[in-house]
Amino acid sequence: MKGEFCRVITSDGLELQGLFVVPEGGPAATAVLHVHGLAGNFYENRFVDTAADACVISGASFLTINNRGHEYISDFICQAPDGATTSRQIGGAYEIFEDCARDIQAWVDFLKGRGAERIILQGHSHGALKATYYWAHAKEPALKGLILLSPSDDFGLQRYRMGRRFDEIVDIARKLVAEGRGAEFMSHDYFHYLISAQTYYDTFRPESRLKIFNISMTDTHTFREIESVKAPVLVIVGSVDEAFVGRPEEFITDLKRRFKGTKDFTGHVIGGAPHNYLGHEDELGRHLGEWLSGRFKA
Repeated sequence: MKGEFCRVITSDGLELQGLFVVPEGGPAATAVLHVHGLAGNFYENRFVDTAADACVISGASFLTINNRGHEYISDFICQAPDGATTSRQIGGAYEIFEDCARDIQAWVDFLKGRGAERIILQGHSHGALKATYYWAHAKEPALKGLILLSPSDDFGLQRYRMGRRFDEIVDIARKLVAEGRGAEFMSHDYFHYLISAQTYYDTFRPESRLKIFNISMTDTHTFREIESVKAPVLVIVGSVDEAFVGRPEEFITDLKRRFKGTKDFTGHVIGGAPHNYLGHEDELGRHLGEWLSGRFKA
């Protein structure tokens, strides 16, 4: 197994970093692209190591990447078309969700440039939202499979936590944005992570794009992005501290019912595993390896 540190430039000039891991024979025709969660990064979670091993053993390449939502606040090198460089401050506290498509597209292009003919998108937590959103809207023919690790129902969970205050807090964020104060942070009482008013409003406004896994149906009854996937799907969740409302087994069952476009849906609940699978990486790796080996040959 050989790893290569790599960089790409998005269509709006952001420089992003990642790690590309390939089997002994070099880049494979099948590659898994891992998208991290809210304020995460390409290397932090231990299960990323296990996922890379599972891919390589299965004969696939593995690419774990940063997107513009890495860390809570992060400075990015930004390259202009004329080659001049500036910087932008983004990170999970400031990102606008739809921009994730620019990030994923840059990495998909990287993989195709390295010989990947079949790309499996793998998203963890908030990254699962991004992977599914990109799949539905990019119409990328190279996409052949979707892996969702602990996909988050941000809407259902936040509405459950805030109760009657949910709509009131969204309106507070809306007014801050309207007053030109969108970069100000929301109170920790409103959200348990550092988040700006502009990102909070982008996330929880009525017309938000982040209702993809609102399986609890607190804020939507349509699941167009999920229904658009017509390829094999693997969903894995833990049984502890997951980012959705309800029991894990029921969440998996409800998701399967919503993935109407695929006849190949596999779901697993890892007993005792938390949202980041800490201490349960081997079981996660086993599920990944079995799913890949059964569907995607080197």
